[in-house]
Amino acid sequence: MTKLTTALIQAQAQKMAGSRHVQGAILAVDDPDAQGPYVAAAGDLAPDSPFCAASTTKLIVTIVTMRLVEAGHIRLDDPMADHLPAELISGLHRRKGVDHTGRITIRHLISNQTGLRDYFSLKGPDGRRPADTLLAGQDSPWPLERTLLAVRGTEAQFLPGQKGKVAYSDTNYQLMGAILERVTGQSLPDLFAAEVFAPLGLRATYVYSDPEDERPVWFYAGSRRLHLPHYLASVPAEGGMVTTACELATIGRAVFEGRLFDIDALLAQQDWRMIFWPGQFYFGLGLERLWTPRFISPLRPIRDVMGFWGQTGAFVFHHPATRLTCAGTVNQANGRGHAAAVRAMLNVIRAARC
Repeated sequence: MTKLTTALIQAQAQKMAGSRHVQGAILAVDDPDAQGPYVAAAGDLAPDSPFCAASTTKLIVTIVTMRLVEAGHIRLDDPMADHLPAELISGLHRRKGVDHTGRITIRHLISNQTGLRDYFSLKGPDGRRPADTLLAGQDSPWPLERTLLAVRGTEAQFLPGQKGKVAYSDTNYQLMGAILERVTGQSLPDLFAAEVFAPLGLRATYVYSDPEDERPVWFYAGSRRLHLPHYLASVPAEGGMVTTACELATIGRAVFEGRLFDIDALLAQQDWRMIFWPGQFYFGLGLERLWTPRFISPLRPIRDVMGFWGQTGAFVFHHPATRLTCAGTVNQANGRGHAAAVRAMLNVIRAARC
């Protein structure tokens, strides 16, 4: 018998929306002991609002990658160079004058262990980062070719797969998206739909590809609403998904129930490494894990909350011990409200196991 209630989920959504600068929040909780997901919204969002999922899209990359591995089309330890042309990637990873591009594997890409710089935080000739211009509301596309132009010639942070090293880099996922397209011969919108969205019966989830599409609720930077359709349409692998809280929770539950690929095989290979930017959490093989020191009880710690964050405040996380999957958004692109979302998820988990 489930211990969760609609009132509890609504109260947590209200607390998320009460965080400073958060204009609206949605929280969906998929409980296998209930008839359907609990979902609540507060502020300027509705329970079924389609929102920009940002880096929670990377969970779809993990799903499709593992499905291709299981089908024998790729291996995690395939060099990136086996699947992308030399003229595209040659000289991309340089450290201390040596080109290590050929050492980068698919495993390194989806673990953020390549050492490649994150284009999103690299300063351009004008001294500004893409993150600065986009958060200022200046919309422009960042396709793979532009990304690699920005990254090539910069010093890599560490060697591919170097022990203990990890650095969040959207560059890795742009490259991974190119690999998936070349291996399958499909565009990412079509591939994600065929491999994930359609099999799960999702109707509101898709990869944003048309800058004229005004279906998603656009996110904020502080009190200013951002409208970045050209950027969003150019980054399908790293952050181009549009979804709802309930459908994002459905994806998370399907992953951790093993309905899309062998989740136990993936968890057995995890090499969790603490990351400190763009937030403090653990990054592993195609998954993130929450760092929850403030919520740890000496007697009953909350462990192994796994899933993905998005820069827009979107999230999807699963807790194996309670079998709960939480998903939603605080719809903020500057990191504000993320802590409130963590508290909401952990409060739900704590209530479920009391």
